[in-house]
Amino acid sequence: MRIGVIMGTGHGSTGTTGALVTQLLERVRAVDPSLTVEVDVVTTDDLDLGPSCPACLSCMTAGEQSCPSFERTSPARALMDAADLVVFATPVHSFHVSATMKRFVDHFAYLIHRPAYVGKPAVLVSTAAGAGHDAALGYLSSAVRRWGFHTVGQLGVNGPGLAKAPYREKVDRALDELVRTLHAQALDPVEPKQTVADLIGFRVARLLVEGGRSEGPVDAAYWDERGWFDADWFSDRPVPKLANRIAAMVEKKIRAGIEEGSAKPWTGGRARG
Repeated sequence: MRIGVIMGTGHGSTGTTGALVTQLLERVRAVDPSLTVEVDVVTTDDLDLGPSCPACLSCMTAGEQSCPSFERTSPARALMDAADLVVFATPVHSFHVSATMKRFVDHFAYLIHRPAYVGKPAVLVSTAAGAGHDAALGYLSSAVRRWGFHTVGQLGVNGPGLAKAPYREKVDRALDELVRTLHAQALDPVEPKQTVADLIGFRVARLLVEGGRSEGPVDAAYWDERGWFDADWFSDRPVPKLANRIAAMVEKKIRAGIEEGSAKPWTGGRARG
């Protein structure tokens, strides 16, 4: 079993997030001592991705190799490619992922157009001194889903609470439960049934790639090679019929909004006028 870890903190295994991931991995090894568990870790701080992604879009229009940070991101890409399952771990900073984890996600924006991890499971972990797990893990779940991953487990832990025995016991039980799922999915991944949101996401991605053929031939070639322009999903897994019909209706509305310019700007609620 090969597990990849994307660690969104510079504190490594000495910090709360790193220590929690270490405990998770120790439990994975304990499930079956005869099983070889290989672990690769990339720390987002060490990737040295600068203050932010330059948003030049060259990764989408000319290919990821044209990104100014391509060489620096390549260790993370190699880790995700090789892993049977990837753990994305971040501390919660101001009710969100850490700054370097956000920069990491931004630098892989091309995977939204060219998903490479369809069917590969992911586990999400966060630690916080207070609240914010829902926002941080919700964002991570949405981001990696666009890359093809499906989240099989999440765990958000309050760092200071670990000093209290009752809370520590609850965390231990949650870790044990998460390990059982992780172990099973890493050895025999099962792609989940697509949701309406998944199928809408597929169709929106297809619209973007379709509409940008001239500006982004790399994306179009990727989709052509895989036959996705004539498909309802990225893999051969059958799609739920009702969910697919709903997604088709949403796609039709979005397409009309793009072609007619009738789409409305976001105002924080239901658009008016």
